[in-house]
Amino acid sequence: MISNLPNLLARKDLLRELIAAELRSSTAQTRLGWLWWLLDPVLMMMIYWLIVIELFGRGRDHYHPYWVFIFFGLITWRQFSTSAGRAAGVLSGRQTLIRTVPFPTMLLPVATVLSSFFFFLCAMVVLGGMAVIAPAPHHSGNLLPLIQLPALLLLQLAIVTGIALVLSCLGVLYRDLGELVPHLLRAGFYLSPGLYGVDLVKGALDARFNSEVAGGLFSLYMLNPFAVLITGYRSSIFYGEYLAWPYWITLIVEAAGLMVVGYMVYQHYDRRVIKFL
Repeated sequence: MISNLPNLLARKDLLRELIAAELRSSTAQTRLGWLWWLLDPVLMMMIYWLIVIELFGRGRDHYHPYWVFIFFGLITWRQFSTSAGRAAGVLSGRQTLIRTVPFPTMLLPVATVLSSFFFFLCAMVVLGGMAVIAPAPHHSGNLLPLIQLPALLLLQLAIVTGIALVLSCLGVLYRDLGELVPHLLRAGFYLSPGLYGVDLVKGALDARFNSEVAGGLFSLYMLNPFAVLITGYRSSIFYGEYLAWPYWITLIVEAAGLMVVGYMVYQHYDRRVIKFL
């Protein structure tokens, strides 16, 4: 069955079943189940906190409390990395189902993204509780910026879905991609402001280049959608500030572009992918 929009909408019942299956498979192999989705970034947060705060003595001022600050980056990146890693092998892993039952296979990577997004939403609730328990001293006291959260969440969902659609096709055509993706994701995390703020990047560029070059390089850095998303979550919850409107335009354009590209790429390779399974 062709993976076009009408067929996808007609099989929303199957999408629900696939999401439920993804959620069950994510929790069936361990005793703590879905809690590992939260425990993993918590453990990483403790490691980074010990290294950055205790060993190097950084992050004590504008990023305080640092353990809450980095949690924004860790859970945001985890949702993307989990979706991207699974999407690269989701079609190969379901080849028996694809060969025996006719259905729009685009539902498989979409279900992968939505299942990880469910866990991400749960982690965001925990993060909100952490921000209440350990409020940032630099918070403006204004709670209205929280209205930005639904838009940020929807844009993140669109961005990750578009990328996952492309990776799911390429993962079948190029089997080595599954080995390459974890390394790309690891590099992407350190290049994104998960452990630091974008102000640190801007300060480093201003110190090395003249204002015009530094401004251009910083604008290029902020084309990374996750640099904007992580900054947006921190602005809304950690600092009580609004995300600058140029970043909203960047996110909207990137989200729309990635969704269109992902959809078109998947439709182009839809039937070809089945032959490679």
